[in-house]
Amino acid sequence: MDSEKPAARRSLLLGTAAAAGGALALSACSVSPSGSSAVPADPGASAPSGRPFRIGKLSDVNVGGSATGKANGKTVVVFRPEDRQVVAYDATCTHAGCTVAPAGTNFECPCHGSTFNGSDGSVISGPARRPLLRLTAAIDGDWITVVA
Repeated sequence: MDSEKPAARRSLLLGTAAAAGGALALSACSVSPSGSSAVPADPGASAPSGRPFRIGKLSDVNVGGSATGKANGKTVVVFRPEDRQVVAYDATCTHAGCTVAPAGTNFECPCHGSTFNGSDGSVISGPARRPLLRLTAAIDGDWITVVA
């Protein structure tokens, strides 16, 4: 299998999904959140633990919308189910390791067609069988932060 073509296709699809869906192309920011109090936005979050990274402005992700970004060099996907709530996942598909992309309220894998629910990361359609890895996400003032 030629690994260069899927990587280029994934990059193109991620960019297209971000532009077409109005999703924010969130960017990594090594600046830690300010001293403002962060709103816990993901009470059921799991590994990893560590420092939160600002990945984008909350105002750039509509309620019911999804986006992609980078936190600590990792690609993450974010879903905003409510005004003051965000959830985040590692963007690595649990089937074959491709990078999933925002697709409205869900995330889709461009390689083999798996679809994941934005609200809880569960598999809607396979071939993936395991949910996306949930990350710790929060709202810190105007920012979305993710620990990755």
